[in-house]
Amino acid sequence: MRLEQLAYLIAVHESKSISLAAERTHISQPALSSAISKLEDELEVVLLKRSNTGAHLTEIGEQIITIAKEVLNKVDEIKSIAHGDSNDLTGNISIAVEPSINITMMPDILTTFKHNHPRVNAILKVGESNNILRDVELGKADFGIIMKTEAFCKSKDVNYKELFSDQLVIISGNNYHSIDSTMSLSKALSLPILLYNTEYLTDCGVSSVLQKYGAINISYRVDNLEMMEKILSKGKTIAFVPQFMADEYVKSNQIKKITISDVQLEVSIILIWLARHHLSMVEKEFLKIIKAVCSNKM
Repeated sequence: MRLEQLAYLIAVHESKSISLAAERTHISQPALSSAISKLEDELEVVLLKRSNTGAHLTEIGEQIITIAKEVLNKVDEIKSIAHGDSNDLTGNISIAVEPSINITMMPDILTTFKHNHPRVNAILKVGESNNILRDVELGKADFGIIMKTEAFCKSKDVNYKELFSDQLVIISGNNYHSIDSTMSLSKALSLPILLYNTEYLTDCGVSSVLQKYGAINISYRVDNLEMMEKILSKGKTIAFVPQFMADEYVKSNQIKKITISDVQLEVSIILIWLARHHLSMVEKEFLKIIKAVCSNKM
């Protein structure tokens, strides 16, 4: 029995798919299947039920997976003692984040992590909150950083930790002359609004907050933040964004921030991961840096 066989079994358990598990562990699908089959032969039990709908643990597999996680945790503890400052950690880690987090938090998170752990490969994906949630649920991403939405609240297999709370504000071009420094929400919703990508259609992110207050006058949808800034700078539309993102936009001197005068649109930015996911020492170190950077930013 080899440690990597246990790691492969855990990966299949988390993703419920041999192909996804192979992708996450960076080996070929036949190699992963062969490793688990050899483990089954050695133990003389069937660990996985394979079907067209995926791969699931057998009853004995469920018992073994619990011990397998404990074994790998102990291995991580041994490595932690041996490495001391953890600079010799190796491996891969993947995270999916919303665009607002990508441009504000991730540069510090990734550079700090890479400085501390140069031999770990960090893979970053940017998307909308509901898509990120799905990637985490399917095991395509180890972690996600999203705005807490109703879709997330319905998810039963995902753990989360709140990184910080914020509120939505309005941004527009400096030359949008009909807009003051404060505005009522009803007036804002009557103006042409720009949304990132397909937010209103998929009920995620900003739109999941706004839809509670009435219809949204959508004029543009874009999937690029640079294009979003260029359209806003023309002075013909507004956008709702978290305050931390607005603070980033106003640095360009082409965008201004408008406070909503009568309603506080509170949002929560959360870190999510699969409940059944085994957190490796690499991932635990990554979590520490995420929490530290977000704490310093707010």
